[in-house]
Amino acid sequence: MRNRDLATLRMIARVGSFREAAERLNMTISAVSMQMKALEADLGGALFDRSLRPPRLTALGRSVAETAGDVLDAETRLRALARPDAPLAGRFRLGLVASAGPRLLPGFVTRARAVPEAYWTFHTGLSETLEAEVATGALDAAVVTATGVPQGGMRHRLLAREPLATALPDRAAPDLPFLQFAPGTGIGRIIADERPRHPGLAARPVLVLDHVATILALLDAGHGATMLPAPDFGRRAHTPLDRTRDLVLVTRAGTMLDAEVERLAALLV
Repeated sequence: MRNRDLATLRMIARVGSFREAAERLNMTISAVSMQMKALEADLGGALFDRSLRPPRLTALGRSVAETAGDVLDAETRLRALARPDAPLAGRFRLGLVASAGPRLLPGFVTRARAVPEAYWTFHTGLSETLEAEVATGALDAAVVTATGVPQGGMRHRLLAREPLATALPDRAAPDLPFLQFAPGTGIGRIIADERPRHPGLAARPVLVLDHVATILALLDAGHGATMLPAPDFGRRAHTPLDRTRDLVLVTRAGTMLDAEVERLAALLV
């Protein structure tokens, strides 16, 4: 059954004849007749009493023509959802790297209230895990730390370029550890690569941790020095560096239109 046939049936019901419907739809009468015969075959019932001239709708035909309006309205709504300029709509699975989620999610949730057609589920994790889940289709998109060019079939949209910064507790002793965010992660690798360039940090023993909140709690208690993206320090004293980390929105090519990616990015930052 084709929606085009239903639209033709609706037109016949409205104007009262095949001829008038054909003129309104810029079709031939024979084409209109063929559509109606195909629709009758699909439904398994007679939509017209062809013993009359012109043929008239049967009770079934009138019922189908009326119900077809719901189908065609639904098609219109579906096409509107897929327009390039349409707002985000659907159920999205969004991943956020643990080191950025606490900063991004509150603002995102506030802005997302203005997009009632979109529904969100959130997952937090490490950059490599989240990007792999986008690649396999387990997530629709994820906010991660970029550590290089995206792998094949993936694309990165820059959200923010954040400077790294260092922080030491007051009267920091040289033997206090360097609080290193897990070096197996995206941001952790960037920090591990940058730390040797700073003698005051490179000589310290290293304590590896995988939660920004834990690192900051130890810093606040005076138990170590650290290096993190500057926004993570909030109002704490810190020293920005020239090195940055790129926070990107990663998506799989072909699953979201460019305009959809841009609208999602606007909700995030």
